[in-house]
Formats: sequence, structure tokens, C-alpha cells
Amino acid sequence: MVRFNRTRTGAWLRRVRATSLVAAGATLALFAPSALQAQTDYFNTDGGRPLRIQDANAVEWRAIELQFAPLLLERSGGGRWRPEIEPELAFGILPRTVLSFGFPLVSVDRPVAPLPPSTALAQRGNIDGTTFAPDVIGPGGELPLSGAGQVGGLAGVHVSMFHQLNVETRLPSFAIKADALLPVGPFAADQAYYTFTGIVTRTLSALGPVRVHGNAAVTLGDGVRGDTLSRSLVLPAPRWRAGVSMDRAFPLQSTLIAVEALAQRSLLDGADVVWSTGAGVRHQFSPRVVVDVGVLRDLTGPERNWSFTVGSAVALSLGRRLF
Repeated sequence: MVRFNRTRTGAWLRRVRATSLVAAGATLALFAPSALQAQTDYFNTDGGRPLRIQDANAVEWRAIELQFAPLLLERSGGGRWRPEIEPELAFGILPRTVLSFGFPLVSVDRPVAPLPPSTALAQRGNIDGTTFAPDVIGPGGELPLSGAGQVGGLAGVHVSMFHQLNVETRLPSFAIKADALLPVGPFAADQAYYTFTGIVTRTLSALGPVRVHGNAAVTLGDGVRGDTLSRSLVLPAPRWRAGVSMDRAFPLQSTLIAVEALAQRSLLDGADVVWSTGAGVRHQFSPRVVVDVGVLRDLTGPERNWSFTVGSAVALSLGRRLF
């Protein structure tokens, strides 16, 4: 007759179950690291996707993210629409450090008359191949537009370095960001502009998965005169910008909703401070694909523009030794 020691048998079964769980976890981590890490990409907001205020979280180390279609569609007070799209490639080059390259492309209505010879665009190869009389420039620096077709092209090369200083614990998460907009392309400014941004993120645990973000940015470079760059064409980054945003995550739906409020002053000489607000949604359709939409509105300023954003990002590789 064989007798079993229940104590020893129970301990043996527990060891088998523990070993099985460890093996299953290791297998899952080995074969699906991308899915595990990328499934929270919807939680990581970038500047312009969908709002201008971003959080202090970085892309994962050794990750590559391709932003296919971050489209900004701006409607001015005169009823004109100006689309801008900036494909971007971001690399997680170091822990909590991201290097990205963007290529802003713009399209505007064709002017009815040539630009003045002093205009930066005219100096780099005129839009219509001719020079423009100074008297066609409006008092605010705007150009009269014909609406007969569009002209467009590259408005610079955008190089950005983002570093998250710490992970949020008792203290908020802090990050710094440095951007350079290089004068490349027919619609770029005459010089490079450098923007430095401080970012803070705080989770409000008492309200659930709710976070508050603060951004403050300043741009270095010469101001833009109305007779050298038209407001109806392309302006570089604001001279300064400061604002806050709040978002709430819905983890089971892989969705994030956010609102923002900010103030900024343009690089255009004599420009007033403009207050604006916005709201947006980010949704993760798969472990690698995130889509976002947003709507922005200027509350003050001469034109009180509406803007709409649509973006999508694809994680090309996560959890692999790329760097």
C-alpha cells in the first residue's frame, strides 16, 4: 500500500505551479515585449498630438516611433484654410531620452502679386519666379491671396532632443526639451530658431487616472517683421508659450481625453498675447498604432483662428537592442 505525504505533495505542487508561472511569464516577455510596452503609447502625449501641451514622459529606450500624419489644419478669420503636416521619426537613444527629426510641409493660397525683393521667400527663389511690389503688403504684413491654386513646400527641418529628468514618485515628473528649426526649404525662415521647454507632469491619484501637465517655452532668434514674412504664409515657433493641460485615461478602452489652456506671443514684431484652448482624444488601435484628433481655438487675437489636428504613430520596434 502506497501512502502519500499530503504536506510534501502540496509543497511539490506549489513548486510546480510557481515554476510554470515563471516559465510562462518569461516566454511572454521574450516573444511579446513590443505588445507589453507599446500598449500604453496612448498615455504618452507629444506636442501637437493632439494638443500643444505635452507630458513629461519619454518614448521607451531603444524604441523607434514613426509619426505618419500629424496634420494641422488652421482656419483663419478670413475663412482661409492652411494645412501643415510634419512627418517625424523619434528614437529612444538613451534611458528617458528621445531624439527626433521632423519635416514640416505647408501649403498656402498663391499670392495675387509677387513678394517684395526683401522677403526671405523671394531671396531663396520666388514663389512665382518674379519679384513683388512692396505696396501689395497689407498693414499687418499679410499678402492678398488669389485663391487660384496652392503653393507649398518644406518649411524647415525640425531637430528635437527630449530628456525626462525623473520618474514621478512623491515629486512630479520633470522633463526638458530643446528644439532647433533649421532654415531648410523654400518656406523656412531666414535663420535657425531654437526653442527650450520645461515640462512637468503630476498624477492626481485622488481623481483616478488623471494627470495635470505644465509647459513653458521660449524661442531664441530675431523677431519677424511684417514686410519679411507674411502671417498668411509661415511663422516659426512662438516667441514664448506657457500653458497647462489635464487628461484622463480609460485603460480598458486604451483611450485618453485631454483639454488645455495656454497663452503665447508670436515672433511677429508687435504681436499681442493670444489666449487659446483645445481638446483632444488619443486611442490605441493595436499594440503598435495610436491615432489622435484634436480641436484648438484662439480666444483672443486679431483672427481667432480654429485649428484641427489629426495624427497617427506607429512603433517600429520596441524592446530590441537597436542602440
